[in-house]
Amino acid sequence: MGTTLDIAIGLVSVFFLLSVLSSAIYEALAGVFRLRALNLAQSIEIMLADRALDPHVLRSLAAARDAAAHGAAPSEPIATRVLRRAADLVRVRLMPGPHPSPLADALRQHPLIKDLKYGWVGPSYIPSHAFVAALIDTLRHIDWPRSDAPSPPQAVAAASLAQAGAAASAPAPAGDAAPASPESAAEPSPPAIADAPAPPPAGAAAAPPGGGAALPSCDEAPLDELKGIIERMPRESDLRRALATIVDSTVRDMREANIRLERWFNDAMDRAAGRYKRRAQLIISATALVLCIGFNADSIKLAGALSRDAVVRAHLIAAAQEMAKTAPRAAPHEGGLDQDEDVMAALAQGGSAHGKLTGLDLKIAWGVQAPEQTSAPRLWSALSAILGQAIVAWIRGVLDRLLSPGILITAAAASLGAPFWFDLLNKLVNLRTVGKSPEPYEPPKGAGPDTSVNR
Repeated sequence: MGTTLDIAIGLVSVFFLLSVLSSAIYEALAGVFRLRALNLAQSIEIMLADRALDPHVLRSLAAARDAAAHGAAPSEPIATRVLRRAADLVRVRLMPGPHPSPLADALRQHPLIKDLKYGWVGPSYIPSHAFVAALIDTLRHIDWPRSDAPSPPQAVAAASLAQAGAAASAPAPAGDAAPASPESAAEPSPPAIADAPAPPPAGAAAAPPGGGAALPSCDEAPLDELKGIIERMPRESDLRRALATIVDSTVRDMREANIRLERWFNDAMDRAAGRYKRRAQLIISATALVLCIGFNADSIKLAGALSRDAVVRAHLIAAAQEMAKTAPRAAPHEGGLDQDEDVMAALAQGGSAHGKLTGLDLKIAWGVQAPEQTSAPRLWSALSAILGQAIVAWIRGVLDRLLSPGILITAAAASLGAPFWFDLLNKLVNLRTVGKSPEPYEPPKGAGPDTSVNR
């Protein structure tokens, strides 16, 4: 039982170190290539991608660029432009998702979002209230098509006024005409004003001098303005339908509209967090497989070596007890989207795990060697003549380890994550340290009070 427990502790220690090293490599790569920011940018693309809105947004963006070209703003540096194009290429081509959205690009250029930018891609986290405010302001500055047809309530009111005016201007019948009094006959009638425009209602904005659509009033309620923007969006737009469903007739004020829009954004970010975790797990599993092939971490061979060598087993038990004292640093991908990667901390943790792994006296070292026996020697000889002896030997070694069951078992175990193996390692170490509890001691009869004590 003791030897089996020691072998299990040794294997769990190797799995734990490989998991820590795989997570550290992924965190370093995610921090350098800004994978979290790319995932957020793609999630916003999924939310705002709408081909029905692209022509209007592009026209407004072109007009804004033409207006900014007359100013003294400096042009974008070439290096920044190249990095931004590379980020767009990775987000669009390498990460499966929707087509590029001009509305999402305009949203990222908003001051509320641009101030959150860190690095060459964009922000890795956006607060919900900042997203809602930036989205409403971006939609406000887009030149949406204006419809001249009045809305149904306005049409009904205009028809009723027209009927009332026609009834008032109709001549009375001759038989019902009342005789005019002398005072009224002598009093001159005021001159009629033909086609006099009706005075604008209180709080309404005056129309521009050249005609056209009236500008929005400064006294207009924010909720009415938001509903007006949604109403002017193209009717075939999916985003218009989503916003109209969120900001429906049951919304009473702008505060409730903001709460609903923020809940919509938070739900999308929950899906983005799940998508990021799945991709992180896939990359960590691939990294663990590469590490197991490079280190030749065959769990079956490791178990056999531990069962035969008691010295190596004792050394590994001592190293496992030291590792069980310090919990590994939590990986950022296991939390939410508001946690960024620390590249330097990840490199330090990965270097420590690599040093502990290579110091376990298990002959774990980086390198791939070709197997002594091989099948199809003529094929490998032909490939050696084309690619070279060293490259073909490396390919043979990789394929031999890739098809080994022990390598695949170790890679699958290392992809489970460092917290899982750390908890299991603590339990096994505690089980080995505690051992069998002592039996209660009973003094002989007549030697004192009849009480039971422990040794």
